[in-house]
This record gives sequence, C-alpha cells and structure tokens, in this order.
Amino acid sequence: MRLTPPISKLKRWMLAWQLRGQQQLARWGIREQTLLIGLSFVVGLLTGVATWLFELTVKLIENHYYLPAVKWTHATTWWPCYVFLPLIPAGGGLALVLWRRLWGRQKSELHGLAGLLHSLSRESGKLKASLGIETLVASSLTIGSGGSAGPEAPIAVIGASIGALCGNTLGFSRRNMPILLGCGAAAGISAVFGAPIAGVLFAMEVLLRDFSVRTLTPIVISSVMASTMYVGLSGGGAARGLFQMPASGPAFVFTFGQLPYYLLLGAVCGLLAVGFTRFYILVEDFSQKHRKRIPYFLHPAIGAALSGVCGIAMLIIFRHDPFLHQRFAQGYMPIFSDGYPTILRMIDPRWYSGVHILGGHTATLTLEFLVAVCFLKIIATSFTLAPGGSGGVFAPALFIGAAGGGAVGLILTHYGLVGDPSTYALVGMGAVLAATIQAPLTAIILLFELTQNYAIMVPIMLAAVTATVIQQLLVGESLYTLPLKKLGVKLGSAVGISALQRIGVDQLVLAKAQVARPDDPLSSILARSHVDGVEDFVVMDKNGNYLGLLTIDDLKTVLLEPEAAPLLLVGEVMRADVPPIKFHDTLDAALTMFGRFDISRLAVLDDVNPADKAPALLGFLTRSELMKRYQQELSGELAV
Repeated sequence: MRLTPPISKLKRWMLAWQLRGQQQLARWGIREQTLLIGLSFVVGLLTGVATWLFELTVKLIENHYYLPAVKWTHATTWWPCYVFLPLIPAGGGLALVLWRRLWGRQKSELHGLAGLLHSLSRESGKLKASLGIETLVASSLTIGSGGSAGPEAPIAVIGASIGALCGNTLGFSRRNMPILLGCGAAAGISAVFGAPIAGVLFAMEVLLRDFSVRTLTPIVISSVMASTMYVGLSGGGAARGLFQMPASGPAFVFTFGQLPYYLLLGAVCGLLAVGFTRFYILVEDFSQKHRKRIPYFLHPAIGAALSGVCGIAMLIIFRHDPFLHQRFAQGYMPIFSDGYPTILRMIDPRWYSGVHILGGHTATLTLEFLVAVCFLKIIATSFTLAPGGSGGVFAPALFIGAAGGGAVGLILTHYGLVGDPSTYALVGMGAVLAATIQAPLTAIILLFELTQNYAIMVPIMLAAVTATVIQQLLVGESLYTLPLKKLGVKLGSAVGISALQRIGVDQLVLAKAQVARPDDPLSSILARSHVDGVEDFVVMDKNGNYLGLLTIDDLKTVLLEPEAAPLLLVGEVMRADVPPIKFHDTLDAALTMFGRFDISRLAVLDDVNPADKAPALLGFLTRSELMKRYQQELSGELAV
C-alpha cells in the first residue's frame, strides 16, 4: 500500500539534478551563501524584466479596454450614461475571476503582501513560482480596468516568486529561501519606483525584519540590478524622481516655527491611515462573512463595481468644473488606477496658485476637491482590494496622504500660517504611507528617492513618526499584518533579539530551588523528589559553592536500575558541566544555556556577595518563565 503520492518524473529529475549540482558545487568549494550572492544578480535582472512586462500589460489593458469602453459608453461625459461607469471596472473584476478560475493555482485566501508575509513567517519562504504569473495577470486586469490600486505589492510578489523559482531550481535550503524572496521583493519595489534604497529597506523592515549583513548584501545587489535593468528596458535616461517637484518652484526651508504645523499634519495623516485601515478591514470582514450567501469568486467583480460608484460620485460633485470636465471626457478619473497624475498636481505649487489656464478658465486645486478625492480614494481602494482584487496600497496611501496633506496646507494658508500647501501634500504622502504599512524608515527614504528633495527630510521624519505612533495606538497593526493577526500569526522581528538582550534575569519570577550535597545518597534524593514533587536539585558543597545540577532526567536514568540507587551518591550522577547564571545576566545568555545543555531549569546565583564568601543561591530560572516573559515583551503587554 502506497503511503505517499508518487513523485512525478519531472520532479524526480529535478531532485536528481539538484543533488548532482550540490555535489559538484561542494567539490569546487562553493558554499550556498556564496551562490546566494551570485543568484541575487539573476533575481534582480529577472525582476527588472518582469516589472517592465507588468507595466506594458497594464497599459495594454488600459488602452484597449478601459479608455475605449469609457468613450464608447459616454460614461464620463453624458449624465444618463453615468450608470455604465461601474460596469467598466466590474468587467475587469469578472476577467480577474475568470483568470483565477482557469489558472486555479493559488488557493490561499491571503493575497498580495499578506500572503507573502505568511509564507515568510510560517513556511520559511515556501512560495510557488506560478504565483508570479497569477499576480501579473490578475493585477494588470485590476489596475488596467480602472481598479483603485497600485502596482507595488504585485511586483513585489512577482519578484519574490522569481526568487522562489531560482532557489527551488538550485535546491536552496530553508535557511536562505526567505532571503531570496526578500531579494525579489526589494528588486520589484526598486524597479517600479526607481528607488533602490527604499526597496532594500522595504524588504528588511517590512518583510524579513532582519538587518544583518548576511541579509543586506544580496538584497542590495538585487535592488540595484532590477532598477538598472528596468531603466534600460524602458528607455529612461538619468535617474529622476517619480514625483519630483518643479525646479521653478520656491525653495523649501524648514524652520522651528513650522514644527507644530507638521505635528498637526502627522496627526491628521495618522487618523487618515487609521480610517483607511479600518474601512478596508470592515469591507474585508463583510466580504468574508457573506461568502456563502454571495459566491465568493464574484466578490472582486462586485467590489470593482462599487469602486466605480465612487467614480459616479466624482462626476456628480465636479460636473461643473471645466478642467475636470475636460479630463473626464478623456476618460481619466482621479481616484481610479494608481492616481499618479493627480498626485503630481497635488505636490505642484503652481496648481495652488492658479497659474494653469485651460479654455479661458483658471485651474486650481480646491479644498473641496482635495477632501472629496481623499475620502473617495479610501472607499474606492477598499472596495477594489478587500473583496479579493489584486493590487497594492502603496499608491493609494501616497494619494490619500497627498490629498490630506494638501487640504491641511490649504487651511493653514487660508489663515496666513504657511505659504505653500504643496509641501504639506508632499510630506503627507510619506506620513500616510508610513502609518499604513508601519514602516516609517521605508516611507521616509522612499519619499526622498521619489522627489529627490532633501529639504523635506526633516518634516517628513517628524510627520511620519507621529502618524505611525497614532496608527500603532489606535490600530496596533499595519494593513498587511492585520489579516495575519486574525489567523493567529505573530510576526517575529529583530525586536525579539533586542528584547532578550534588554531584559535581565532579575526581572523574572524565580522558582524555589532545593539543595543537595554531593555526598548525599541518591536514594534520599529520590525520596525527597517523590514526597516534595521536586524535579531538579542544585548541588552545593558545605561552604555554599555551586557544583552542578541534578536533573529529573538523571533521576529517571537511575530508576531504570533501582537496585543501584543506594550505592550511588549525588556527586557521581550530577551534571557538573551546567554552569549557573547570574542574577543580572540577560535573557539571551539564559536562552543560550537552555539550548546548549538541554535543561528546563538554571540555578541563579547572586552576583553581589561579600568577599571570600560563595555567591548566594537565589532560586531557579525555568525555561517556561523565560518564554512567558519573552512573549509578553513581543506582544507589548508590559511597558518598557
């Protein structure tokens, strides 16, 4: 009777090829860590190509489906035809549903970066290479048909799947697979934004949560190679920020007097991020709750249609605006797709000063417009992605931050407190992004690389940290980690290591320790263990000097031959190789000793004792108490 399914011929051939390759590399003296460096070049180059293909696919769908459909139905120009507008993104949602049904490879309910984080935290980076193809097509259909989403998370997942494909092909160990996935994700962010530093920080701060040199080196290589390859394929010239402000704009100078205004901006952006996160999760929970009443595979199409209703709201609110009416006629909706053209206007000072003249009318950004698109973007993005659409939240978060920041800037300008609202739109972009993904460092560096404006570094640092703290206090998780939290998945991080190094043994509750002498008969110790329920004993001489431990495992060994117990002494059975731990040692030292000696208790000695006297025995540190305190630290249950 066969207990396991048969291995296919292809898989058997792949395993044999991997084994021969590993043996050959071992003969050449090439370690897997060395091969990882070389493979990071390949992952970066392939991800750069994939980013270029992804962008072409999105434009293809937009130019041959979305724009013709808008113009043919007059969905944005004639008010009786407004009802056709939701059907256009809904068509993309239906195509997405059909594609997933035909492809049939991705069964997980966690899509995008949430699924990637789950793979990294629970499966050691186990990821199917086919996920990259599924994501490329699904996200292109969502974004190209007008769905409110960005290209960042999809290309990060595509890059990670390329890393998984390369690692699986060469038979990489589970230890290095997460690094390869991080290489692909960093390469994707680097290529799609033209921001190699932010790509590196994103992989290390959000995904891997590991800043070691061993992880940093291959990720940097992949990020640089992807950015270079994408620029070469897309025909770009010298590096230029995606949202670079006009050179003719006024030079920005941060002064102490602006400090409270940027604190206010950070608070507003934090609340916007909280609202975005909570509404997104509300829609996601509603979709999950009604998955039996409404076929779950139809949810992306229904959500896309509801996002189209937000477009109708825009058409009605701004039907008399001459500039927007012209843009609507061209098929452009500010809250659809990634919204990059609108972001560029919101950070351009000239759009607040009425410099633009179109058809004899002055085109300016108004407070009404900024507030409307801010909240409509939150609603449209949630309806697009939460029910199962494919796309990222980077671009929507940047859009929401630019709109919210611009609105704050306009209000402050109205009261004569500041002179340029566009700077607040620029800083708001990074603040909302930092709070939404709970990665302020990534958001700060990304904003700098996108704008190539060093002057805004100080205010964005202030606003980003303020917004992140508000999100942490009111929500506690990022938009990526909340779905994982529902599944009981707690992401680890470098914080865990620092917690072990920060907490001392003196902060834990010690168990009472029983003392045995080396010349005690083992039979008396067995009797004490039985009567008092004691498992481990600290062995000390008459002067109080520590000699070793007598553990329950030692006693069990003796019980296998009970007739030998009266003839043995404690000193003959005890473990003299186990050292004690000092009262003010840190938990990382204790954990190392628990693992090295495979014991459940450690004797704790006082490290402050009178001269010429043995250190006093304070008690036992148990493995369970250490792990309990460590988990409390990670969960934030104790104030530090």
